[in-house]
Amino acid sequence: MKKVLFTAALFSACTFVMAQEAPSTPSTPSTTSDYKPAAGANNLELNFTPLGNSPISITNIRYRRFLTETTALRLGVGVSIMSSSVEEVLPSNLTPGTFITGQKAKTSTFGWNIKPGYEKHFKGTNRLSPYIGGELDLASQMSKSVSHTIAANDVITETIVRNAGKNGFFRFGVNALAGFDCYLTKHLYLGAEMGFGLSTVLYSKVKTSSSPAPASPVRDVDQGNTFNLGPNFNSAIRLGFIF
Repeated sequence: MKKVLFTAALFSACTFVMAQEAPSTPSTPSTTSDYKPAAGANNLELNFTPLGNSPISITNIRYRRFLTETTALRLGVGVSIMSSSVEEVLPSNLTPGTFITGQKAKTSTFGWNIKPGYEKHFKGTNRLSPYIGGELDLASQMSKSVSHTIAANDVITETIVRNAGKNGFFRFGVNALAGFDCYLTKHLYLGAEMGFGLSTVLYSKVKTSSSPAPASPVRDVDQGNTFNLGPNFNSAIRLGFIF
């Protein structure tokens, strides 16, 4: 239902904007440059989801540089960092009823995503700029968790697990794109984009280490890889401005 409302809202907004245009005549020449970017213009955009929990969000920052009025280079960059820490309370085996504190269970992830690409824009209308293009999709992520256990002699063992649950990977993909920019005012637009592409995801091995080292170390676990081919769609409205 949200997707239907999203599509209807975007279509209604663009239809309203188009209705404000007066057709060009010899006495009222076209003023395309008043809305659309000229050669050398720069562009930044973010995601706009009016029906979501976070109406405005930045999953990545997209920058465009217009080489001409109809061609542009684009670069999407995203970085994600997450960490948490919880104090552990370990029951003593040597002194029943007492607990050992001072240790913390920790989890963290770090990831990045880079999407360089190219766009070819078409005439459209005074405020509508449809385009096609392509982009590369490069991404990587790593994760780490730290936990502690206590032995019968109250010796505390720290265990570090990296990239468990496919939370470590490297992705390479290529996407063909089609979309449009709908200019609401001078150099401010809403847009949508869809694409079709392929990607390969190589998952990192799960690596486990402990201190003190156990008598039988845990072997690394290979998580394999996946290959994806098919359509993809940005479910958010693209909100951007030219400067």
